Amino acid sequence: MRVLLVQPEDFLDSGPWSARNWDLIVNLGRSPLAHLGQIHNGAPVLHLDHYSQGFSDARIVRDLRHAGRGQLIDEHGIDCWELTSVVVVQQAFNVLQLQRMAAEIPRDAELWSTRPTWTTRVLAELLHTPVSCFRTGRWIRAKSAAQHYRQVLHHFSPSQIKQIFFDKYDAGYRWRAHFSGKPNPRSEPVVLVPSAYTNVSRTAALYAAMLPDVHFLLVATRQSAHECVLPENMEACDLAAYARVQPQASEIVALMEAWTKLKSHLQALEPLRLLSLAGILDQIPAFLHSLPFVRNAWRQVLEYEPVCSVLCGDDSNFVTSLPVVLAKKRNTPTIDFHHGALDGFYLFKDLPADLYLAKSEMERDYLVRLCGLPPTRVMIASTTLRQSVSSGSKTRDQRNIVLFSEPYELAGMHAEEVYGELLPALWLLAQSNHRELVVKLHPFESRTQRVRAASRVLPEEAMSQVRWIQGPLTSELLQQAWFGITIESTTAIECTQNGVCCFLCRWLKLSPFGYAEQFTRFGMGESLQNLQQINEIPDRVEKFHNRHRVQQTETDPSQLLKWLTSGRREDGQARSAS
Repeated sequence: MRVLLVQPEDFLDSGPWSARNWDLIVNLGRSPLAHLGQIHNGAPVLHLDHYSQGFSDARIVRDLRHAGRGQLIDEHGIDCWELTSVVVVQQAFNVLQLQRMAAEIPRDAELWSTRPTWTTRVLAELLHTPVSCFRTGRWIRAKSAAQHYRQVLHHFSPSQIKQIFFDKYDAGYRWRAHFSGKPNPRSEPVVLVPSAYTNVSRTAALYAAMLPDVHFLLVATRQSAHECVLPENMEACDLAAYARVQPQASEIVALMEAWTKLKSHLQALEPLRLLSLAGILDQIPAFLHSLPFVRNAWRQVLEYEPVCSVLCGDDSNFVTSLPVVLAKKRNTPTIDFHHGALDGFYLFKDLPADLYLAKSEMERDYLVRLCGLPPTRVMIASTTLRQSVSSGSKTRDQRNIVLFSEPYELAGMHAEEVYGELLPALWLLAQSNHRELVVKLHPFESRTQRVRAASRVLPEEAMSQVRWIQGPLTSELLQQAWFGITIESTTAIECTQNGVCCFLCRWLKLSPFGYAEQFTRFGMGESLQNLQQINEIPDRVEKFHNRHRVQQTETDPSQLLKWLTSGRREDGQARSAS
């Protein structure tokens, strides 16, 4: 039996493998066609994401991470495995799926892969057979690398490319420290906000705006954290300015020795052994080399600045979670929040801070009911400050059908396949209802690339009638929307809060974390179970407007102030601020 492994970067019908006959085809990415019993040129197609077991897999991954606890401790008592192991989580999910899928591939099969990847090494080990690859050889690797860098240059701005360069080659801020001036310590107490991304800064700025008499200090670990309008009581600086104390070389040597022992211990667990064999665990040493430098920079922040509490919006990133760990050791109050709607990483990580600020009851329910966080440590503190657009359907323009596109490639899915599934049906719906089809792009998406992908699945006539929008979501776009549609973008929440019906394509899953299910559980979006249900949308939009009432959640600033200054609720206080 000849088996073809199609890697997420490749297409089944495009490449030297497309001219050959196969007995079985294995799609190692995510696919809109995974819900079908697909046959290609007589060969059945297996889809890796069919072998996911959702929350059950999350619990297994959680146990795998816990197996490494307490064995990779730095000289300040910080568990480095706890901080860095998040980087292997997605691959751990994939290994569990590969193990189940391998049981359906004959052991005597002749395996071919569209290109060599870590998944080919895992399958070769599981099936005890070698895997031949198409895209090998020096010239092909050089061509692939050239294509990769061309895409990077085309997709990212010069400032973003510079940021990527520093992330890779100056993770410990050793170079950037030389170009940063010495910090001037503040005289008044400040709430420390570590941030690596625009969305984290923006959400923290909304909290800061609620407390104009409290001073906030945003310490940016990357340039993108500065790309946000801050309130008057919030100022920003760079972590690089504090990166002036170098760790002892002996500490890094000790960490590497501890890692060698821990890695040997972890390999006793089959999924982690496979990850090690595939080279995935080899990412950890690079983080261990930079972690002491980053830790010392944050220690300088806490020593230089009068920090009264830490407000962290991304504790899955070890660079921004370090000040939370350090502050807790100083008995300084620590509070977490998430810059998006939901943080599925809490399915396999613990809450490092004293409290968590959930922006809605939906988020709190997800963290407590599904992730198992202690209910007494998850408070509701909404960041919604602007008034919602009127929800009455008669006051709206309703001229547009808005597809909220997403960076599908991050989940191993091809944009062309998603567009092929959705755009033709949405365009026909727009034509029959005298509407315009609008594609709103995610900040991580390239307009040129997305238009090219759409042109392969839509006729020329349709392409000329599709409008593409980049930039932030605006009230104008919401005002003109008849309805929105997406897979699991958090824009579904913004749409609903602004009186726009947004549909979630439940048969197209981007993550195993149950986001879409949680959205619809709390009425933040309407479920579509299959493509055919797109035809039901006009009637469902009308019913949505007849029943929809926008509900605003307000946060008591005095309660928010209390949390930021005490870091915990007093005994007996059972209500959250809502």
